Amino acid sequence: MNNQNITGKKDSEPLPWHLQGNWAPVKKELTESNLTIKGEIPRGLNGLYVRNGANPRSGWSDHWFFGNGMLHGIKFEEGKVTYKNRYVKTPYYDKDLDVISSFGDLKASSANTHIIKHAGKLLALEEAHLPWEVNEELETLGVFNYSGKLNGAMTAHPRICPETGELLFFAYSLVTEPYLTYYRVSSEGELIQTEPIEIPRPVMMHDWNITRNHVIFMDLPIVSDMDLAITTGSPFGFKPECGARLGVMPRKGTGTDIRWFEIDPCYVFHTFNAHEQENKIILHVSRQKEAMVGGLKDIYGGDSTVARLWRWTIDLDNGTVQEEQLDDAPSDFPRIDDRKIGIKAEHGYCVQFDTSTDSLTIGKYLYKYNLTTGSRQSHDLGNNVAGGEPVFIPQEPYSSEDKGWIMSLVHEREERKSKLVIIDSQNFESPPVAEIYLPQRVPYGAHGSWMPAN
Repeated sequence: MNNQNITGKKDSEPLPWHLQGNWAPVKKELTESNLTIKGEIPRGLNGLYVRNGANPRSGWSDHWFFGNGMLHGIKFEEGKVTYKNRYVKTPYYDKDLDVISSFGDLKASSANTHIIKHAGKLLALEEAHLPWEVNEELETLGVFNYSGKLNGAMTAHPRICPETGELLFFAYSLVTEPYLTYYRVSSEGELIQTEPIEIPRPVMMHDWNITRNHVIFMDLPIVSDMDLAITTGSPFGFKPECGARLGVMPRKGTGTDIRWFEIDPCYVFHTFNAHEQENKIILHVSRQKEAMVGGLKDIYGGDSTVARLWRWTIDLDNGTVQEEQLDDAPSDFPRIDDRKIGIKAEHGYCVQFDTSTDSLTIGKYLYKYNLTTGSRQSHDLGNNVAGGEPVFIPQEPYSSEDKGWIMSLVHEREERKSKLVIIDSQNFESPPVAEIYLPQRVPYGAHGSWMPAN
């Protein structure tokens, strides 16, 4: 394989793992409606599935996190399917910035981690900068800051409450206090609350959770420390001696209302969901024993840095947390039915990770969990096939939680082809009902959303 064609680097220069194989970027922005479809598109499936991910414009990036955001969209209209991919054209893209140069400009987002739709706005997200708005054709419209009310970053994992329609999110800072800020946006799209929260040190806080009445922050020990930059070349490192804790705050509360609950040191990049049960809060998370043990470049350090399904039960009366591992299968990128965000979800979905390799490797299985019992079903994608984040789509707006479809972008390694698979959630271990082959390879990416028509 000629490295020059993939990254712009010379053949003699070693490629980092995040630029090899299907991690490598693609160059073309395409629009294509003549797609090969195996099986049958479910009747009534109309809408847009969009997945975001890093795709360095120059062909090179220092880390998996740093490439330019590229959106891959698959649109369904009465059985017809169209594929389109577009860069999110922020200053980070226009000036081909590196990550260090972008930190001083809140507009200069790589916009490469997630995309959501709220109050009619499609927002491409990355946690160190402002959101960027795109339209349903995936064309970039501009930076989005809630009419000037948002003066900081937005997490890549906001939550939309299915009962109130509010968008809840937070931002963390690595440089200035407050190191944590909470935000609440009305269902109409107006930023109505900005709440600074004191934490003792800057940490990487990638994800969080909400319930009907609370928000839950994770103060975990991936710490920003300039001394680490001297010893490891990165300002991030795992420092378990700093401890780990969960912060519970009323959704309309203030920073003085927050209560902190100590847990064993660990890290969680992604969570399934949380809900209230009497005076307890139940969280399901993809928990790692440790992370970034050698700094930011060492996101993968073997079996201990790959997540498993855990349950945390916060007892608000006793001030304790019960910690339980529910399954030993290495996995991540958890999702639930978004209609259950903040309330009890019976099922969760994620993708297997392969721990037998020396770099971050996505496996061949998608998993479906019963979140009460921890029991697992496996969908085998096939030999030499790698999965992607599974997104749940209800069959009808008022269908039961388990009646719908799982969409996942997967990659056939030998053929170097990518496809979108559609799986019946009630027949999870059966073959997909449809496989949609895309006109070009889609690199492994981050997160996506289903946006139903009308």
